Amino acid sequence: MSALVCHEDGKLVVEQMPVPEPGPGDALLRISHCGICGTDLHFATGRIPHGTIVLGHEYSGVVVAVGGDVTDWAPGDRVVGGPGLGCGACARCLAGTPHLCPTGEHWGGAGNGSWAAFRRVDAGRLFRVPDGLDLRVAALAEPVAIALRAIRRGGAGAGDRVLVTGVGSIGLMAVALLVDLGAEVVVREPSANRRARALRIGAAQALEPGSPPSTDEPFAAVIECSGRPEVMEQAVPSLERGGTLVLVGLGSEARPAIDATRLTLWEGTVTGSLDYSRAEFADAIALLASGRLPVTDLLEPDDVPLDGVADVLPRLARGELAGKVLVAPGTTCDL
Repeated sequence: MSALVCHEDGKLVVEQMPVPEPGPGDALLRISHCGICGTDLHFATGRIPHGTIVLGHEYSGVVVAVGGDVTDWAPGDRVVGGPGLGCGACARCLAGTPHLCPTGEHWGGAGNGSWAAFRRVDAGRLFRVPDGLDLRVAALAEPVAIALRAIRRGGAGAGDRVLVTGVGSIGLMAVALLVDLGAEVVVREPSANRRARALRIGAAQALEPGSPPSTDEPFAAVIECSGRPEVMEQAVPSLERGGTLVLVGLGSEARPAIDATRLTLWEGTVTGSLDYSRAEFADAIALLASGRLPVTDLLEPDDVPLDGVADVLPRLARGELAGKVLVAPGTTCDL
């Protein structure tokens, strides 16, 4: 099979690899689509050290074979890959949050390996794609689930004023979800393309960094997706009393200097948000199937073949492409 291999120096090369054989508890999938994530950019640019690896963890596909112990899935089933079951014994796993499992080998995310024609996956990670939901759209399940968890941790709802800082793919998903909830959304983002896209999906304002909002009214929540420490620092004074800053973005080694006095006197909260629970992943699929989200604006219109990914990554890093870019093995495009 063809697979896009990321080597230790970050070079991306399409190579021929054996089609993996499913183990007793595995399923073999033919990959339909897989998103390009900010984490993939970090791998390819060397910000995350790694060995030789096939990237891609936001995937949808079709089951083509299953292992002997698998009874819930059969060839032809349409699926997306979500969190695993973790160790299955600790309090976090039993609560449905395997991404918080303290046993390192049971990490909860969907796992790499989907920039390829086929992938092997633990069948426990699979979620069924509802009839009528296109596999291309279903590949958005993971970033939607990440944004959904962040919003829920911030406690924002209808009528709340919410600031989203950084509207890459996760920030853009957060904007769409908040608009669907009935919140008033303001975004801060340096890329003009991304600001325009955020307005298109319903943001009330889209500001450049440093630009003042149209009103001094504070925010019930800030969903921080840029990963920049100075943005985190600036977010705290913008919170209303009892407001919540949710940290989603990663990537900077610098540590923010948070105004602890302000947080104490205003009873503000700063919390992190990582990945998603199994329930939130299922909710994300249901939201995509409902038709309530503006998926046309959340996605770039053209898919990328394996040999086109290396050319697209710099454009994503510069903010030239505002929507989620999907990799489709064997596809050709002019992105």
